[in-house]
Amino acid sequence: MSAHKELDWPGVLALAGRFCASERGRRSIERTLPSIDPVEVRDRARLTRDLMTRAEHAVPVLLDGIDEASAPLAHLGPAGIALPAEELLDLFFLLERSEAARCAVPVEGVELPELTRLLRPLPSFEDLLLEREVIFEPDGRIKDTASSRLATIRSSIVRLRRELVKRLEELVRSREDAFADVYVTEKGGRYCLPVRSDRRDAVAGIVHEKSGSGQTFFVEPLAVVEGNNALAEALEEEKAEIRRILTALTTRFSAHRAELQFALDVLTELDGYQARAEFCKMFEGTFPEFSPALSLRQVRHPLLDRRLGGLREKVFGERPEERGADAVPLDIELPPDRRLLLLSGPNAGGKTVAMKTAGLCALMAQSGFALPAAPGTTLPIFDQVLVVAGDAQDVLADLSSFAASMTRTAQVLSKSTASSLVLFDELGSGTDPDEGAALAISILEKDLARGGLTVATTHLSAVKEWAHGRPDVLAAAMEFDEAAGRPTFQIKPGAVGRSRALPVAKKAGIPFDVLESARGRLGSVWRAAEDALERLERETREARQEKEKAHGLFVELKEREERLESELARVHAEKAKLKEKSKAALDKAIEALRERARRELDQIREAVKTGRSVSKGALTTILHEAEAAARSELDDEDEGAESGPVEPGAQVKIEPYRMTGVVLSVDSRGQAEVEASGKRLIVPVSSLRPLARPKPATRDRVPRETGPSAGEAPAKRPALAFPEVVLVGYRVDDAVAEIERAINSALLSGKGGLRIVHGHGTGRLAAGVKDFLSEHPGVSSFRPGDGPEGGSAVTVAFFDV
Repeated sequence: MSAHKELDWPGVLALAGRFCASERGRRSIERTLPSIDPVEVRDRARLTRDLMTRAEHAVPVLLDGIDEASAPLAHLGPAGIALPAEELLDLFFLLERSEAARCAVPVEGVELPELTRLLRPLPSFEDLLLEREVIFEPDGRIKDTASSRLATIRSSIVRLRRELVKRLEELVRSREDAFADVYVTEKGGRYCLPVRSDRRDAVAGIVHEKSGSGQTFFVEPLAVVEGNNALAEALEEEKAEIRRILTALTTRFSAHRAELQFALDVLTELDGYQARAEFCKMFEGTFPEFSPALSLRQVRHPLLDRRLGGLREKVFGERPEERGADAVPLDIELPPDRRLLLLSGPNAGGKTVAMKTAGLCALMAQSGFALPAAPGTTLPIFDQVLVVAGDAQDVLADLSSFAASMTRTAQVLSKSTASSLVLFDELGSGTDPDEGAALAISILEKDLARGGLTVATTHLSAVKEWAHGRPDVLAAAMEFDEAAGRPTFQIKPGAVGRSRALPVAKKAGIPFDVLESARGRLGSVWRAAEDALERLERETREARQEKEKAHGLFVELKEREERLESELARVHAEKAKLKEKSKAALDKAIEALRERARRELDQIREAVKTGRSVSKGALTTILHEAEAAARSELDDEDEGAESGPVEPGAQVKIEPYRMTGVVLSVDSRGQAEVEASGKRLIVPVSSLRPLARPKPATRDRVPRETGPSAGEAPAKRPALAFPEVVLVGYRVDDAVAEIERAINSALLSGKGGLRIVHGHGTGRLAAGVKDFLSEHPGVSSFRPGDGPEGGSAVTVAFFDV
């Protein structure tokens, strides 16, 4: 594809390159050429899309520092070479970045097929990367333990240095007056002492250096010459061993040279596409669909998009005050049956920008970029984008603007194919209007014959008239706001735009008398034509407004219909959900009934075995309670949301008993008195749930069980079908809690009393039971059991029901 410079393609690539982490990545972006292979075009778009998606779930892959690996890679290969430690560390850094990239996919819960295809072939360098920990310290020095020989040599060096320093310090102490200062120094790799110049003869040895003042000689005493020699030999051995280690490590890297180069190339490509993803995110880019139709919806020119203003300032030095208004979104569409979009309209009305935007979007889409456009955008895949635009005057080649434009046009006509996008700006301008128009029409007809797509702009009336007679040409105008006296930069298909040279000249400051003279020269025919075109534009604009209004009403009705359908579906779903919940509640109640029945039957069997009397109403009580629980579960479906505090008069749900009631009072201990089904219960406030829709309290009339007062002993009492609670073995506190639960359950079941089995024991439990019953508001009286009922081991409580 060509004509990149005329479309500001290098500028777009420079903006995207700003997001690269490496110089290699930036250069790869700036050298990007749009692909003409449909498979590659789609793969590029998918890779950028994958990276945009991944950025929403994970941090970008770190790629800084990969540039430094290029030089060491180039040096690998020859046997016996030892790379410097710094270059080997650069290669280790490349391994680290490659491993991080290899592990960047998969991302849990996200499909990234194209990114996986790029990164999956990366080789594993885990084993080679471990060598860094063995050989190098974190600061880059070679470790003592890099080899056993190196550890031995360095241990020897430490010992020799210690011995040399000790020997020299002894010499200083023995002749302190001969030395300029009391310290040991190193000159040329040899340990020395600072000897005063006037006492030079006092210390026999080798002079290595003289101070600048001449007052001090740095002397290596003869007594330490052999020690220094030994140290020098050890240091040379250290260098040789380090070189051996680095040579071996370089050889290992050389064996993986091809893999390392592949990893560097993949990371460079990844850097370029991560930069694309970040760049496209700035303008909320949309990936186009590729189809034969050209339809750019709400598209902006990237170099005019205000969202990229800060980026343009960093890259191009664009100052904020130089920025104009935000680019107006354009709809550039060419129906499948049309091959040429001919734009006309006022000067500075946006024709050239619209034409270039179409070409630039084609280059971006085929290079892996999202577009600054709205969803629904479609583009063909072009083999070339060819442009004839701008002032092509070439003084050195003796070409005028018109001649240069015709030269470029001839090249375009010879190169273009049925798959090319051709852009003509002001075709036929720069010469006599009649000749220019005739030439422009002929060129456009020749271009249409190739079967490709073309976008052209013109001011020539003859070209506009020709376009209206062609079924394969779509004429469109750049809209002009008559009231405001300025263009709106909107494209109106099917309209013819006036050039409006006189209004533009007036705005530019041309004197009024010059403008009037020009109008007079144009004559009455021109004025009539202008009036007719203005009237046509006004009527077209009004019709379009009515159409847009009708479309808005249609969209509103459609949205309302969709909302109603959605609400209806929600109601049906909620109904089904409530039905399922009711079924689950009934199942739960049935299961609870079965479990309670099993427990009661176990107690009955145990009572039969021990010879105790059996409560005949136990199973009946269970049935009543299960019925109440099931009814309560069903009632839950109709209850409103929780609302308000637990206070006197509030309607509440008693959670443990799944019943509703009205709060009568609340004490300071967190206990509440609640009336439910005609009974008064004492329950913890925490077990109550306030209801949003209070219901009037009702009393369930239950046949009253009458019992004798405490102490009475009738000759014969009828059998009492009271529920029973067995407390044998309980402590008093635990027993009281059990009794309270049993009383509440019995009251809610409509029972007139409760049989409490506490046994004889020490009598403390029986006394505690009687104390509790005497204070309970729901208990009207109680008495010891009769012989058949269990005697004094049982207390029977009667309720006021």
